[in-house]
Amino acid sequence: ACQCLVQEIRQRFTRLPDQSLLLWLYECWFAGANEDIVLTGFEAGLLGSLSQDVDVDRKIGGCLGPLSLWTMLVTSVREAHTADEVMVYRDRWNTRLEGVQYLTELTMLDILYGNTRNAEYINNPDEAYCTWHMWEELKQSAPPFYAKALSSITWHRHLKVLRLKAYIWDYRPKPSSLPRDSVVEIQPKEYAAPSDDPCTICHEELSRNTCELECGHEFHRECIRTWLQEHSSTCPICRDYAVFPADIPKRPAGSSSKHYKATAWKRSMF
Repeated sequence: ACQCLVQEIRQRFTRLPDQSLLLWLYECWFAGANEDIVLTGFEAGLLGSLSQDVDVDRKIGGCLGPLSLWTMLVTSVREAHTADEVMVYRDRWNTRLEGVQYLTELTMLDILYGNTRNAEYINNPDEAYCTWHMWEELKQSAPPFYAKALSSITWHRHLKVLRLKAYIWDYRPKPSSLPRDSVVEIQPKEYAAPSDDPCTICHEELSRNTCELECGHEFHRECIRTWLQEHSSTCPICRDYAVFPADIPKRPAGSSSKHYKATAWKRSMF
């Protein structure tokens, strides 16, 4: 039983190549690291290179249980590195995925190391607020058309990070807002070319075999079906609840739409 638990944790929570520690922590939380996964010190010592960071993995292996996996991960990152060591500030992010990821990193940094009210959201990062520092950093590193869009928003202390993520992800620049030398081609959504942003579940390029939820976010058909059946009943991006059919039928012959709509149960996030 012990070996099975350790193997499952490795499969679900091992850090991906080139993934920042802050983004890895958030993904671990999102994948359920804070949900009733309790380890003894012996089990923690068997986890190996979970974070792919020698100092963090050493701290994880030295934890004295029983402790929740989430507590072990958070404590180990805090003890192994300072805020300056885990955060790489960006001069520029270019795609909406990069923007959402950067905001996630800024949020986790504030939760772990900042002296703000966000510290209380360590067990639920999606409830965190966008601080003035996070807001300024996000705007200054945004490409021109995103920076212009963000400048139209009035920052206030009750601005939720999750709301800002959804805004960045859903925003589409108008042709008139793009630089003259821009190579971005804006087309009507129904006939638009595939997005440069990958599927946020498998991180592979979106192909024709895609599914768009009612909230407007798009994924590979099999990815989102597996996600909703085995991991969560909500959209991986905006957290709107989505009720998915047991099986998604193939696109009918002659259909001009490349999307499959999944029925969603809408709820207010804010």
